[in-house]
Amino acid sequence: MVTLLNKIVGRWSNSGLIDKSDEDIYVYGLDLLIFTILNIVAIIITSVFINKLIESIILLAVIIPLQSYGGGYHAKTHLRCFLAMYIGWWVVIFILPFISPAVSFLMTIISIPIIFTLAPVPHENVKTSVEHRLKLRKLVRVIALFIGLLSTFLTFSPSYSQLNFGTILSLGISVVSLSMFIAHIRYKVMHK
Repeated sequence: MVTLLNKIVGRWSNSGLIDKSDEDIYVYGLDLLIFTILNIVAIIITSVFINKLIESIILLAVIIPLQSYGGGYHAKTHLRCFLAMYIGWWVVIFILPFISPAVSFLMTIISIPIIFTLAPVPHENVKTSVEHRLKLRKLVRVIALFIGLLSTFLTFSPSYSQLNFGTILSLGISVVSLSMFIAHIRYKVMHK
């Protein structure tokens, strides 16, 4: 796959679309994009078969922006990334019916401060300026707070509580906060 991407990006560079010095960045970005799309497609296809498409879309809509801007656990290979995401999705879908409104609210209350404190989680391969980190922190906090409030409203609203949308949002926030916590601990251990 990387060989094919190198050829594609090499052609872009030779035609003047991108600078030669940026080729590695484009190869990495395309590689990441392709495998992220494959992960999402696998989850969506599976969710159609088990009749959990709406739940899966909501979950992905929470996790993707929060982790994109706030960071979190990064697997070392695409296969490990796929397995972590896919197995994590199965766990969330499995436990969803067993989460009470009180537990959903508690998960949100615990997760929001973790996200506020840790995001954006530093990563050795991602260099950002202090100014950019502050912008990301504000953005992640706004997104997390909005999702947390929406989760609470939907969890306790008589009109929506039966749909489990609030619980799905809460589980999404919880998954992200756990991912950030693991990445934070891992970063601290690696940089002692």
